[in-house]
This record gives sequence, structure tokens and C-alpha cells, in this order.
Amino acid sequence: MVASTIPLTVIGGYLGAGKTTLVNHLLRHPGGRRIGVIVNDFGSLAIDASLLAPAAGDGLVSLPNGCVCCTVGAGLHEALETLTAAEPRLDQVVIEVSGVADPSVAAAWGTVPPFESAGVIVLADATSVVQRSSDRYVGGEVTRQLEGADLVVVTKSDVCDERELDAAERWIAATSGGVPSIRVVGGEVPADVILGVGRSSATTSRVEQGHGTRYVSWSWTTDAPVARVDLDRFLSSLEPNVVRVKGWVHLDDGTWVDVQVVGRRAEVTPGAPVDRTEVVAIAVRADPPAPDPFVLQFG
Repeated sequence: MVASTIPLTVIGGYLGAGKTTLVNHLLRHPGGRRIGVIVNDFGSLAIDASLLAPAAGDGLVSLPNGCVCCTVGAGLHEALETLTAAEPRLDQVVIEVSGVADPSVAAAWGTVPPFESAGVIVLADATSVVQRSSDRYVGGEVTRQLEGADLVVVTKSDVCDERELDAAERWIAATSGGVPSIRVVGGEVPADVILGVGRSSATTSRVEQGHGTRYVSWSWTTDAPVARVDLDRFLSSLEPNVVRVKGWVHLDDGTWVDVQVVGRRAEVTPGAPVDRTEVVAIAVRADPPAPDPFVLQFG
């Protein structure tokens, strides 16, 4: 299937949460993708862009002197058009918004062709997020970012003691409405977790990661049509540790749909016919190990 849309992922989080470190890791380990990046620095100097440039190459557009929530008009539109016209065609676009921006505003561009929404990822610094949330000046921005997240990335967990980390994660869960969260050290997380599962990743395997095997991946394929009620049941019964699902499904009414899950947000949209149904899921490892999510519903 030739992709007609470009997935758009927005990465946000308050100042110092580690967004640039994460994006740099994604660019150096893209999982076979060509990634375009829009960096929106707050201030007159494009510092983040200069840090990312060596990894991004020509696929980097910088929007200095402002936050995307204030410049969602011409500047961001022109940047997206620039990346849309890139040759060879990009497989994914990432917007790294300023630390004081509301990432859900930029995510609205995921509904504008040729883009499709691939989720809002919000980073939370485990050492400071709770304290900053009560700050009279910035607390509203901190909580608003988390409230709009599809997946929360908890950073700097390696410099917290377990009690501090548990308290921060409980607060994050309550503030975000219970969306899934993952712990990340040094920005090291597989691209499939942040950007979404790609078709090339559709094999049953474990995803190796620098700080141990934190994630497990399953895939499911079939030549038989799938009942919509079974698909809906599968999506509604996913375990909390499942952070990503993507695939193409042939329904028993003859239509095809694209399926994408980011955290708790699940989307089923009309799709183009392909060779066969193929769905991939990625989860944070559980103890005891979580069962294969496809066996539960499709046996």
C-alpha cells in the first residue's frame, strides 16, 4: 500500500523535560523512517534546532521566537508545506513544541491533509513536575499539557528515589486522566513507541532497548475478514500497558479500515485495500508477562 498521508506526531512538555534529547534519539534511531522535524524554540535563538540539526539534516524546519500555540498560522503552515514537498517523501513529521506551548493546538494539524494524527506525546520531568504544577505562573501550562496527552513520557526517573518517582507517577496519572506512561532515561525509547508502529515492524519480536528489554511487540495477520464487533472489542479491552497499536483490517462487510492506538486514544478510519489484515501492538513489559493481546480476542 502506498501511503497517501503523513503521520504527524507532536512532542511537548514543560521547559527542561528532555524533549530535544528525545527527538535527537528518534532522529538517530528512526526505525527505517524518513522523519521531518519542526522545532519551535521559545526565544530569539534556535538553540534546539542547532542541537537537532546534525541528526535531522535537510528535514529540519525551525520556528524561532515564539511558541506554536501563538504562531499556529502562517509560520507553522509554511513549515508543514516545506516538509510535505520534501523528496523523497517523508514517512513521518514531528513537531517539537516550545516548553510553554499547548501541544494539543499543534496536533490539530493532524486533521489537515496530507497529514494524519499520530498522537500527542508529553514529557514530564519526574524531579519537578509536581512542584511546577502548583506554581502560580506556570502551573496551568504544566497541567494543561498533560491533560492533552495521549502518552506521557516520564523523564529523569534515574535521579529520583523510588518514593519520589511513585508519587510523581501517581500525580501524572491523575492529572492526565490515566493515559499510559512510560519511564525513559536519556531519551532512549524505540521509535515505534513514540512515532507509532510501522508496517516494516510487523513481526512477532521483542524490542531491544538500551536500558534493558522494556517493551514487547506482537503482530497478528489473517486472510479472513474480521467482524467490526470483534475489532471494537479488541480495542476496548487492551491492557493499560499497551501503548501503541497500528494496522490495516479487512472487515467482513468488504471494507478496509486503518487502526491506530496512541495511549488510550483509538482511531478507526477508512483505508485502502492491501494484501491482508495486519495489526501490530507494542506494550511496556509487565510482571508477570502480559498475554498476547490478539489471542485474547481473535484466538
